[in-house]
Amino acid sequence: MKNHFFLPIFLCLISFSAFGCRAVEPEEVYLISALGFDRTNSGVRVSAEVPLTREDEADKMEVRVFEGEGETFPSALEAMKAGLAKQLEFGHCALIVFGDGMENSRLDEILECLFEWQVPLSATVVYSPNAGELLKKGSLSAPAVGYEIPDILRLISKERGILFQCRVYEVASSGGSFRIPQFLPNGEEAAEVDRLEGECVYHEKKAVGIE
Repeated sequence: MKNHFFLPIFLCLISFSAFGCRAVEPEEVYLISALGFDRTNSGVRVSAEVPLTREDEADKMEVRVFEGEGETFPSALEAMKAGLAKQLEFGHCALIVFGDGMENSRLDEILECLFEWQVPLSATVVYSPNAGELLKKGSLSAPAVGYEIPDILRLISKERGILFQCRVYEVASSGGSFRIPQFLPNGEEAAEVDRLEGECVYHEKKAVGIE
């Protein structure tokens, strides 16, 4: 019974991943590297991290974080898109960040959005108390947070032998009970690997604590 909501979403994700890809020209779109999901006083917020090539120095990059708010995540995305000059492309998204309160129906809504937006099944999912703040604080060593955090987890897995099961497909097929790494924004911890502050434990789609 606990797979009632997650299994259909997981199957939809697989079908879209296999058949929903399309070619785009980089100059026509913003290529998203990470997405953050937060609640606000009046609804929810979506944050999108986008690495951009600097116009004055083609070999260097800058990172921008676009945000939108609404009653639902789809409406928050529409609010974000309304102020952008280019379309958003989710096929390069490597990181998903859950903020506080991403539980129960909100968790279902996020997974449905990841399916609709064609976010890769292999994207890493982590927790941070304020997802947008994590993205806006920036990266210590990589061009973007969306690339840095998956690299940190791969390094920790290799050096410490820890197995993280926090991909989109693993969360979507978990039945609502899973563990995802907790990361703090850049500046709250000095060393890269020290930014990993335990794991946020979800049981039946509800966050029950940090271990």
